Amino acid sequence: MVETLFLTPNDFVTYLLNGVSRGMILFLVASGLTLIFGLIGLINFAHGAMVTLGGYLTYYITGATGSFWIGIVSGILIVSLLGLVLERTILHHLYEEPLLGFLGTFGIGLVIEELIGFQFGDQSRSLASPFPGTTDLLGVSYPTHRLFVIVVGVAVALAVGALLAKTRFGLEIHATANASETAEILGVDSSKVYTLTFVLGSALAAAAGGLTAPITSLTPGVGMTYMLLAFLVIIVGGMGSFKGSFLVSLIVGQVIAFGWLALQPTYVEISIFVAAMVFILYKPRGFFGKPEVFE
Repeated sequence: MVETLFLTPNDFVTYLLNGVSRGMILFLVASGLTLIFGLIGLINFAHGAMVTLGGYLTYYITGATGSFWIGIVSGILIVSLLGLVLERTILHHLYEEPLLGFLGTFGIGLVIEELIGFQFGDQSRSLASPFPGTTDLLGVSYPTHRLFVIVVGVAVALAVGALLAKTRFGLEIHATANASETAEILGVDSSKVYTLTFVLGSALAAAAGGLTAPITSLTPGVGMTYMLLAFLVIIVGGMGSFKGSFLVSLIVGQVIAFGWLALQPTYVEISIFVAAMVFILYKPRGFFGKPEVFE
């Protein structure tokens, strides 16, 4: 605790940037969950496994090709294809049954994680960053890869926000989320919208896994850690609220970054969940949640 009272300006900037980079990774995970839950109403417990799979595919393909960019793009495409297959063959039958949807995605997630463990083992894996150096920013030398993560997170937020607000597909998502039957009468193919949204959510999960791989060690359960925090983010931010996910991801990232100065990581996460539960008691819809509205 005393250490936190004597942070130098450079240390403060470093911790601040750490919080932003962690928040951006969390946002990529949470944004995919937000899209899927906000539109479909599916609590996708396989999402964490998609994050893990994206990380391991990036690791494996990068090792095979020698290119991080081929690795992460291939990982995103493969996980997106897997999301497409799962949605069309299994999950779209479960949308009307929340309990079956929960059990189905939970089982799918376990299978994916077990297959990853079988293929790669339980030992942690690490991936070299495509940006191994540092960049001078705000008076500190900060890892360039983490700055790249921040840029990607902001770019994704702007791109998906524009997609939802400015495109026909975004209008179809809003229409399907608010009144699917009316949207179908007006010519919207709700089944197609569901599928594309699930694929987009899977792609965001894979991107988060690939970007995380050079920062933290990969283990078969790494995605579950992020997914639990991501569920907290979408609840506190407001169910289905994209801007809420972005804001709360940044807040949680900062709490973790600065909280580690005073507490062990486990206690920091426990404190975050306790604070979130208290917040939800007083504001059940979160920051931007509205009844039956996808924001």
